Amino acid sequence: MEEEEKNVMQSDKSFVEAIDEKNNHIMFSYSWNQKNQVRHIYDIIDNEYPDVPKWIDINKMCGNILEAMNDAVENSFLIIIFLSKDYKNSKNCKIESELIIGKQKKFLLVLIDKGYPYLENNETENWLSNAFKNQFYIDLTEMDSNNLDKLKELINTNINKYYEIEDEPYMRLSRRPSFSKKKNSKTNLKKNSPMRNSPAKIPPFSKKRSDSKELNDFILNNNLDQDDIDSIKELVVKTPRTMVPTLKASGVSFKSILNIIQDIKNEETSRDE
Repeated sequence: MEEEEKNVMQSDKSFVEAIDEKNNHIMFSYSWNQKNQVRHIYDIIDNEYPDVPKWIDINKMCGNILEAMNDAVENSFLIIIFLSKDYKNSKNCKIESELIIGKQKKFLLVLIDKGYPYLENNETENWLSNAFKNQFYIDLTEMDSNNLDKLKELINTNINKYYEIEDEPYMRLSRRPSFSKKKNSKTNLKKNSPMRNSPAKIPPFSKKRSDSKELNDFILNNNLDQDDIDSIKELVVKTPRTMVPTLKASGVSFKSILNIIQDIKNEETSRDE
């Protein structure tokens, strides 16, 4: 047992050294109109791989947009492209995709809007269908948990390849989601970048992995943002007789509801201390 712990510690140390040596990030390319969906997925990925630098436009790019796009693409080792009709109709997203393909960057396609490749006005093709013709994509239009796991597996594979991790999958080193703990995630942004602010986190309610997955699915399937989650917590405290049956009717188990209540109590205790 001691030898195993020693090996894990050595693996952690090697990975930290690799992080310091390689500074490229995972980039999220998406249309601003899908920001809530993408931020949900960002939070889940950030929970799985907290130490890996990430780049996401959270304030809507301004200033020299082309330069910001170019830097973000150039300094990435993996780009997750979120396909939607709004992405197809966005000039900036088209430019971003051209940069990604032109720089021959590794990318993953994620479908978050039905109707791909979004042919309109009797057209038989468009720039999106031409750019990503016959490319594999992961369908998250319904936020299917199996497909979400597949996305995490592919990201894990690319992380291992970039950091040259062969024997120890990075997933072993990821931190468990925690409602009460603050995560020190690295978001790789320049000091003067308009995207410097870190995105609003949507933390899972529960510390247990199985309950966390259930509640993450609940958040994603209902397209909830942080304000919605805060409102749910407030209603659980103020009107438990109404809110508990409502959550159960929405597919949340009683065990997860108990964990929500316990996390709220823990948060209140921490505030008082």
